[in-house]
Amino acid sequence: MLWWALMLLLLVSLVWLAGNNQGYVLIVRTPYRVQISFNFLLILFVLGFFALHYCLRALHFVRNIPASKRGKQKVLRLKAANAALLEGMQALMDGDEKKAEVAAKLAHDLIQHPDLETLVQKLAANKTTDS
Repeated sequence: MLWWALMLLLLVSLVWLAGNNQGYVLIVRTPYRVQISFNFLLILFVLGFFALHYCLRALHFVRNIPASKRGKQKVLRLKAANAALLEGMQALMDGDEKKAEVAAKLAHDLIQHPDLETLVQKLAANKTTDS
């Protein structure tokens, strides 16, 4: 509530100052003379600031489109890999080793992580010792 009251007070004081301001800005550049209201100059500065701000934000957004697309693809690939792993674990619990191995290979292809190779080798070594 205090924030709204402060904004209202600021707005009222800004309108009062702009209404009582009779100043002008004179820009002289031989052979030209430009005379504009001081309030209009302030409005031009504020609008220019916002235009520059939003143009830079748009440029930043456009430059980050490829990175966000790669990130989204990575997230989708990891979700698919997790689903494949869960399917493989379910198949392993059901006793279907072929289906579990296919699901594990699919998850391996989807994840593409270097540490995964060592994990797969360790699991393969444990599988041969158990058999």
